[in-house]
Amino acid sequence: MAANLFSETARRGLMRDRRRISDVWLLVLLVIATLPLLSMNLRILAQAHPDPTGLLSIGQWLNGSLHLNWVSHEDRDVVLYILLLPLAALLTAFTRLTLGIRVLGFRAILIAIGFQNIGFVPSLCLILLIAATVVLVRPAMRRSGMPLYARVAVILCIVSLTMLLGLLVGSWLDSSMLWSMAFFPVVILAMLAESVAATFARESMAMAAWRTGTTIALAIVITVLSQFTVLRELMLACPELLVTQLVSIVFLSEFLDLRLFEGFRPGNSASGPRASVQGTVVIVRSRFGEPPVHHTTPGSPGRYRRARLQPLIDGLRAGGFEVRIMEGDSTLPAALRELSSGVQSLDQAAPIVYNCSGGMHGAGRLGQVAMMCEMLGLPYTGPEPQAPCLLDDRLRQLEILEAAGVTVPETVTVDGARKRTENHEDIWVRPRHQSDRGASTVRESKALQRAIERAQSRYGEIVLEPVPAGTAITAIVVGPEHDNPRVLPLLQKAERGPGFRGLEPNSDAWSDVCEAAVRAAAIAALRALRCRDVGRIDMHCTSEGEVTVTRVLAIEPMSAKSATAKAIALAGLSPGELGTEVVRAAASRWRNRLADRPEHPATKHTSIHTLRPSQCDTSASSATA
Repeated sequence: MAANLFSETARRGLMRDRRRISDVWLLVLLVIATLPLLSMNLRILAQAHPDPTGLLSIGQWLNGSLHLNWVSHEDRDVVLYILLLPLAALLTAFTRLTLGIRVLGFRAILIAIGFQNIGFVPSLCLILLIAATVVLVRPAMRRSGMPLYARVAVILCIVSLTMLLGLLVGSWLDSSMLWSMAFFPVVILAMLAESVAATFARESMAMAAWRTGTTIALAIVITVLSQFTVLRELMLACPELLVTQLVSIVFLSEFLDLRLFEGFRPGNSASGPRASVQGTVVIVRSRFGEPPVHHTTPGSPGRYRRARLQPLIDGLRAGGFEVRIMEGDSTLPAALRELSSGVQSLDQAAPIVYNCSGGMHGAGRLGQVAMMCEMLGLPYTGPEPQAPCLLDDRLRQLEILEAAGVTVPETVTVDGARKRTENHEDIWVRPRHQSDRGASTVRESKALQRAIERAQSRYGEIVLEPVPAGTAITAIVVGPEHDNPRVLPLLQKAERGPGFRGLEPNSDAWSDVCEAAVRAAAIAALRALRCRDVGRIDMHCTSEGEVTVTRVLAIEPMSAKSATAKAIALAGLSPGELGTEVVRAAASRWRNRLADRPEHPATKHTSIHTLRPSQCDTSASSATA
C-alpha cells in the first residue's frame, strides 16, 4: 500500500518515480526506515514511564544498552563526525538531486570539518586564497603534460606553503586568524582547489565561482546543524537513526530526483527557461584530457587543443540549449552516463554530443568519441565510427576516393621522391595513419631525408606525395549526406600568418567551370568517405578545372582562425547558427533511428527520445568503394 502511495504521488507530478526499485523492495525499505523511528519513540515513552512493561521494556533496554552516551567528552567530537556524516550526505544528495544545484561533489562535508576546526572567517579566507592560486597555476601544469598524481602533489605543496606563510605572518603580526589557518586540513584544501580549477577550465569563471559558493554555503548549513545540542544528543542516544537516513537517501534518489534548478547557469542569461525546452548539448573537446597509461602513439594535433569554442557555446546557449563541456578522454563515458541518468521517459530528451574532439591517443583516434556514443546509445554529431577509421589510414582513404571517381595525389617511393626533388619539385611527407595531421613540404633532397626520418621516428609508416599543380583551395560543406548539401564560400590560405581568406578568383585562371568542379569534388569526397554534418576538404585546382582532393577532415573545430569559422563568416552565418543546424540534424537523425528499431520489452519504460526539431530530410547518397 505504501509503495502504491509513492507511485500514485509520482504520477500526479509531485515526485518522480524512476521505476528502478520494485514495489516489494520499496515496501521492505520503508519498513526498515520505520523501525529506528519506532525504537526512538519507545525510548522516549520508556523514560517517561516509571515502571515500563511490554513494548516499553524494549525501549528501556535500548536506553540502557544501545547508545553512545558513555563516550568521553574528549572523544565525542570524533564520534559525532561519524554519526552526523549520513545527515550531511543526505543534505548533499537533496541539494544536487532535488534542488538541482551543482556543488563540488561531497567536498562540502569535508569543508564543514575545517569550519569546525578553525572557524568560518579564517576558513573562507584560506579557501579563496588557495583556489585563486591553483586556478592560475593549473593551466600551466596541464599544458606541460603532468599526470594527475603529479598535479595533485604540486597542489598539495602549494597548499602547504600557503598555510606555512600564514603561520609565519600570523606570528609576526600577532594575528590569531592568520595563525589558525595552519590548522585547516591540508588534503581538504587541495581537493577543493583542484575541483575549482577543473570547473574553471571546463566551463567558465562564473560557473566555478557559483559551484564554489554553493559548496561553501552547503558546508555552512552542515556545520550549523551539527552544532545543535538537541541533534547531537539525539544521535548519541539513538545511533540506529543512521539506518533511517540511509533509506531516506534511497527514497530521495527514487522519487525526488527533480533537479528543479538544473537549468540555472550563472553568467549566461540565455540558458534559463528555454534550455529545458530545447535540450542539452554536450560539447566534447580535446583540450586537457587525462593522459593514457602509456604513450604508444602521439596524441591529437594541437589545433584541437587550441580550438576556441566559446562562440559556438554562446550561440547554442542563445538558441535555448543547455551546454555542457566535457573532455574526449577516458572519463567521457562515465560523465555522459551520469548526465543521461535522468533520461528515463518518452517525454524527456537525451543529451546530444557535439563532437569537436580529435580523440586522445591510439589507433582509430578520430572515431573514439563516436564509438563511446554508440556504446552508450546517445545521439552525436559528425560521422559514424566507420568513417574516421577510413580517414585514419591515408592509403586506404586515397583508394576509396579514387574508386569513387575523385582525383587524388599520386604516391611515390623514397627514390622517386628524391628524383623529383632533384628537379626542384615539392614533395609532401605525411604519416600514413592519423591523416588529420598536416604534411611537411620539402623541395631539396637533404630536407626530404630529414623530414622522412623525423616522420618515421614519430609516426611510423609514411606516405610521400608530389604536390599537385594548381591553386590550393579549401571548402567547407554542410550536410554532405543530404540531397542538397551546402558548400560555403571557398577559401584560400592567408598570404601572411595562419588562417584563411576568401577566394579571390582571377579571371585569367578561374572560371565558373573551376568553381563547379571544386564544389562537386568536395561533395563527392565527403560522401565517398561517409562524412556527415560538416566537413572540410583541401584541394588543388588548375585553370582547366582539374581538381585534386588532397585532404578530407570530418571533424574541424571552429577556432578563431579555422577554415570553418572563416567560411561561415563569409556566408553571413554565426557559429551558433551553424551549431544549431548541426544539432538539429543529429537529433532528427537519431529520432529516425529510434523510430526504425523494434521495441523491446526491456526498454519499454526507458526509451530515450532526442530533441524535437522540425523534421528535415536526412536522406543521403554515399559512394562506396
